[in-house]
Amino acid sequence: LKGVDLQIEEREVFGILGPNGAGKTTLLSILCTLLLPDRGNVRILGMDGFSDGHQIRKRVNMVSGNANFLWSLTVKENLHYYGMLYGLTGKEREKKVETLIDIFNLAEHRNIPFDELSTGTKQRLSLAKSLINDPEVLFLDEPTVGLDPDVSIRIREEILSIHKERGMTVLVTTHNMKEAEYLC
Repeated sequence: LKGVDLQIEEREVFGILGPNGAGKTTLLSILCTLLLPDRGNVRILGMDGFSDGHQIRKRVNMVSGNANFLWSLTVKENLHYYGMLYGLTGKEREKKVETLIDIFNLAEHRNIPFDELSTGTKQRLSLAKSLINDPEVLFLDEPTVGLDPDVSIRIREEILSIHKERGMTVLVTTHNMKEAEYLC
């Protein structure tokens, strides 16, 4: 990445377009504080990306177009696992998991291991996981890559619904102009 300079307004859906290999995923990884840049600075939610990374990660979440979970855990177990990582306990975590299963129509898949899910269902699980901590900023890295057109449309609609209902800031990377026009 070179010369990136951007400011995203609160509650905005902001898109970053670019071809494969342009650095979109690298940029999101830096913004999520998963990678440190060689130089420059990053501020997320008014906090410094270098010194406040732990606090930032509590308040953001990320969805990758290549959903990757613990393959042997079921949908419900994976959501519980990520809930534990974000510090949710007991009944609070159980309620959150069940709510997300309902929101993303995952009830019939709740006891199916991740590696047996269709690509579209894996992506719905990924979106559900991204809301486990009620993030203020949601990073979506090519959220519909590799999905059938009808599933892509449903995922885009879910993304807009999440944004509208929760009023969070959303940053989307894509190489699909139609997707950018629809979401951003």
